[in-house]
Amino acid sequence: MTLEVPRRFHSLDLIRGLAALSVVFWHWQHFFYDGSTFVPYDMEGQPFYSVFFFLYHTGWLAVDFFFALSGFIFFWLYAEPIATGRVGAWKFFALRFSRLYPLHLITLLLVALLQYRFFSSHGDYFVVPFNDAYHFVLNLFMASSWGLEKGHSFNGPVWSVSVEVLMYGLFFALCALLRLRLTAIVAMVALGLVMIAIQPVVGRGIFSFFLGGLVFRFYRHLVTLGLVRKALRLALPVTVLLWLATIAEVRFAWFWPSVEQLLAAVLPAKLQGLIPTLSHAAMRFFPIALLFPLTILTLALAETQRGYLGRRLAMIGNLTYSSYLLHFPLQILVFSLATALGLGQAFFYTPLALLLFFALLIVLCLISYHYVELPCQEFFRQRMLSKGEKAKVLPDPQNT
Repeated sequence: MTLEVPRRFHSLDLIRGLAALSVVFWHWQHFFYDGSTFVPYDMEGQPFYSVFFFLYHTGWLAVDFFFALSGFIFFWLYAEPIATGRVGAWKFFALRFSRLYPLHLITLLLVALLQYRFFSSHGDYFVVPFNDAYHFVLNLFMASSWGLEKGHSFNGPVWSVSVEVLMYGLFFALCALLRLRLTAIVAMVALGLVMIAIQPVVGRGIFSFFLGGLVFRFYRHLVTLGLVRKALRLALPVTVLLWLATIAEVRFAWFWPSVEQLLAAVLPAKLQGLIPTLSHAAMRFFPIALLFPLTILTLALAETQRGYLGRRLAMIGNLTYSSYLLHFPLQILVFSLATALGLGQAFFYTPLALLLFFALLIVLCLISYHYVELPCQEFFRQRMLSKGEKAKVLPDPQNT
């Protein structure tokens, strides 16, 4: 039986939604800040730590997973149509603008108001310090993390969406001008690696986004050659084992300290000072350069082989963008309410706080998706695209 690339990857929708929720766990530490100043907190005292310890420690890495997943999805949906001229610059802009900008603008204005009120009552901003007119303009144009900023501003988590928008421009130029040349994609991955040392935020985006594009090219090659089943037999157990080892490492910290001991035994004395740097770099790049791309490839292969993998839960992916943009303003509201009720920061170490917060967040995300995002998307596409363009609109990934 000849297998084909699915019309939609439900498993990737599902895992994208789960990754977005992991960012919320990582940002739970916001409740323990003193205004915009980080304060050491009890990591293991956070709600349900024994269950969600992995997310509390590593949730920040979900952003790199988003970048890689975006690269895979955009090379799947848009690369060839852009290269062949079926999707021009205006249509591509309209599709992405209609999906991303309405909720971004709403949350930007909401956070600006909330931060103003928070500063009035606390004499400081909540977590994010740069909420002035200059940074508001950067946020207005979704350019808050292009290297022009002094730091995080307004709706803090939107920094990765800003980088994502920059990736869209690079991606379109690559596809339109260089016609999907493999060497160009590899060059972009190498550029991202170099940029990490110069401009880490943008570098992370370039590296992971175009690495995700390479993963799609490799996946499509396997499909074309009819090697899906064989590749899956190898990729699936390796992916599972690597995830189990990664989770165990976060919990017990046994692998990387052993690597440092091994390096200390084999490296000459004059290089001993490099051991912490080498160990940290290896630990940092392992998930973004190997684990995440391999996970995306394995899920794509599995869904190609089995069909509709994770279809019943794929709706979780619809809440990705709203959960990412709404959880920070909700944190400001919840923190302010808890302060007004005299609960104090100790309240946020309780399971009840986490359950209430996630219940509120999920309800808000459902409302946002069905009554804000989809209507706004339809409104702008009706006005920005011609009838012929609207008839040929591609499936649009619910993608941050």
